[in-house]
This record gives sequence, structure tokens and C-alpha cells, in this order.
Amino acid sequence: MQSNGAEALRAYIRAETSKCMFCGFCEALCPTLYHGPHRGYGPRGRVNLARLIARGEASFTSDVVESMYSCLLCKACHLKCPGGIDIVGVVRATRSLYVLSQEVSA
Repeated sequence: MQSNGAEALRAYIRAETSKCMFCGFCEALCPTLYHGPHRGYGPRGRVNLARLIARGEASFTSDVVESMYSCLLCKACHLKCPGGIDIVGVVRATRSLYVLSQEVSA
């Protein structure tokens, strides 16, 4: 059974990530994009991973967790996002979902 807090986080993530056009403008300013083994270490990849998590189409693998926690929360990506997505908020909400999932499994 999902807690109301987890469902609220999922709803927020779904609402924010639905604005993404996957244009990639956010990636030019991201300081972590090229520090990981795949595109999930940039804002566009994180938004996509968060969207999949919120929809229940992906789970918290070690790659997903590393991607979310490698974000510096600097908001540089937000400066170029034409959709006005709160990318940092999405990352924080996804991190919160991860923590909640660990509490349930413990």
C-alpha cells in the first residue's frame, strides 16, 4: 500500500515532468552531465528517470539512485528550461520517494 506522502510526491513528479519536451536546452549548463556513465547524469535524463519512477515503469536501481544523488541542486538547468520545469524539485521529490521506499522495505 502506498502512503499518501508517496502518492503526493508521485503526482508532483508526474505533473512537472509532463512539461518536458526533451529539447535538451537544460543540459548545456549542467556540471554533472559528463561525469556519469550515461545520459541519466544530466537534467533531461534525470527528468525522464523520475517520470518513469513516478509512473511505476522503473524501479530504484543503483544507476537511478546514483543519477539522482549526483545532482548538485544548483538550478543551472532551470535557467534554460523553456517549459519552466522545477527540475531541482523533481530531483528532491524523487530522492524523497527513494527514502520512503527504503523505509517500507526495512
